[in-house]
Amino acid sequence: MSDNLLESKSGKGGKTASAEKGGGIKAKGDKGQKTEKPEKTQPTPRVRPAVPVKVAIVEEGDITSSLVFDSVLETESSIEIFAESSGVILEVLVEEGDRVKQGQILARLESDMQQVDADEAEARYEHEKLNNQRMVELHERKLINLQEFETAKFNLEQMRLRYERASIQLENTVVRATVDGVITERLAQVGRRVTANRQLYTMMNLDELHANVNVSGQHLLNVKQGLEAVIDSDLIEGVQYDAFVRLVSPVVDPGSGTFKVKVAVLQDNGMPIYPGMFVNVRIIVDNRKDSILIPKDAVVHEGDLKYIYTVQEGKARKQLLQEGYSNVEFVQATSGVNRGDAVIVMGHNALKDGANVKVVTDSVASENAETTHPATAEG
Repeated sequence: MSDNLLESKSGKGGKTASAEKGGGIKAKGDKGQKTEKPEKTQPTPRVRPAVPVKVAIVEEGDITSSLVFDSVLETESSIEIFAESSGVILEVLVEEGDRVKQGQILARLESDMQQVDADEAEARYEHEKLNNQRMVELHERKLINLQEFETAKFNLEQMRLRYERASIQLENTVVRATVDGVITERLAQVGRRVTANRQLYTMMNLDELHANVNVSGQHLLNVKQGLEAVIDSDLIEGVQYDAFVRLVSPVVDPGSGTFKVKVAVLQDNGMPIYPGMFVNVRIIVDNRKDSILIPKDAVVHEGDLKYIYTVQEGKARKQLLQEGYSNVEFVQATSGVNRGDAVIVMGHNALKDGANVKVVTDSVASENAETTHPATAEG
């Protein structure tokens, strides 16, 4: 007899029943007995895990609208320094690249003859002053006539002028800087004889640097003299220079449709900047204060549209971004976002509207950013 099946017979015309271990009993031909069906169990709903995200709190701040241009720094003028006397160069005191102050000595020429002439002129002038003093006394005592007195005054003035001329010629053997600036070229050499009006140096005044930009005519009414600007250069990373619009041309070039704007640099941060450098010029034409600012990391691009995700009651809520001004770090939201809202800045690339999210720290968000699967909204 099988362990799994038990058969029994009950005389003529009897019914046969079979039973299986662990199962119910099914009777054949028994009209009074119904088949028992197992109850259906409801499937357990699948809960999507919360997506780890990093958020930033929306704040208010100022944001500007700017016009950006590429340009080259220029100086107002290149200044040439000439010898004002003839002679041999005895000393060269500065080199190319040196910063100098107005009046600083750059070189010295031989001055023996000029010194002798100056000393002689001084002696004659002092002698004539004494003589003139005696003539004044004689004139007051009526011992000389007016003509003799006037002649003495004339001679004194002549001696004074000769002395001043000799002193100037002596001073001209010293070559000085005419303005503050930087030496850009040195032509002076020790031992070389030069004549008056021979060029010895070239220098530039770096306190008067500017950049010229050509602005589209459509901005003619927006760009005005005195507007703030910012200048930076890829050659000096991380450094910005305050600037301002110095001149605005009132004429639009008919060929290019642009007008010329001169932007002057304010070198007040202690970092040197030089003519010839390629620079980025940003003219600030508007400033919106107390704007709603969203980090650019929060913006998701979908075609031509931009979205952000905010966190509300543990879920990600997708919102169309109504964009105003923007800069390197922030974008202005003109509607739909308020100060204090939490916007997702990391972990949002795979999000769906309504997905469960969990706000985490930077380190946790970074670890999970690449392993997170697309999240689907629940309910």
